[in-house]
Amino acid sequence: LMRRRQLVELEDLSWCPRAVRDGGTDWLGFMANATKVFSVAAPRIRAAMDASGTNTVVDLCSGGGGPWLTLERELAKTGPATVILCDLYPNIDAFRDLRERSRGRLRFHLEGVDAADVPAHLDGVRTMFNAFHHFPAEAAVSILSDALSKRRAIAVFEGINHRGIGLIAMPLQLPALLLFTPFVRPFRWSRLLFTYLLPLIPLIVLFDGIVSLLRHYHEDELRELVARTPGHERFAWDIGSTRVAGLPIGVIHLVGTPK
Repeated sequence: LMRRRQLVELEDLSWCPRAVRDGGTDWLGFMANATKVFSVAAPRIRAAMDASGTNTVVDLCSGGGGPWLTLERELAKTGPATVILCDLYPNIDAFRDLRERSRGRLRFHLEGVDAADVPAHLDGVRTMFNAFHHFPAEAAVSILSDALSKRRAIAVFEGINHRGIGLIAMPLQLPALLLFTPFVRPFRWSRLLFTYLLPLIPLIVLFDGIVSLLRHYHEDELRELVARTPGHERFAWDIGSTRVAGLPIGVIHLVGTPK
């Protein structure tokens, strides 16, 4: 079994231009909503909401909004849901566009939010999509510990559950990126510049995509993180993966709810 590696993605580096970083996260959000891969997360999020007695989701490390444009609709099929998008470096333009396109159903937090120290007033089930792997083990434990200490349910989702298939498939998205970039919202001239004239966005998408696959926490590694989290026995934990219909892959999940 290939173990996780603590590598560095370009978007995590302070010198990465904001326009390139946002271009990459906008593309990831576009793909997440186009493929609806994360729709399988809706039942687990709803179960965590029910267990916590809340209708609110606080999405951490939201980037360009991730899968929420389509996932919120899926979640709303089983009851009311308020989704608040947050990030340490909020992509306000993308968040405002999502608020408009969702007719106000997606909200956002203007100030930066540290996933390891979430303000107490942001009360709801904490979610993270394809973001948990950005944190080394010590920081990942701090994120779980903050949820535990404030008694907030947490639901982490990582794709893909097969590193080999992911590494083979990653370069295949480049033709789609070149074809569909003009349709990514919100429209930015900088995205066209850094995709076609100076192709930094395709570079960061490919490089960071490969590195992220090597950084994903798989199920056994998530169990190790939970075991290292002080007080973990006060929460009920669900760790596994859910098969995506029609694809040879699954989405990895870690869900913790207060007992």
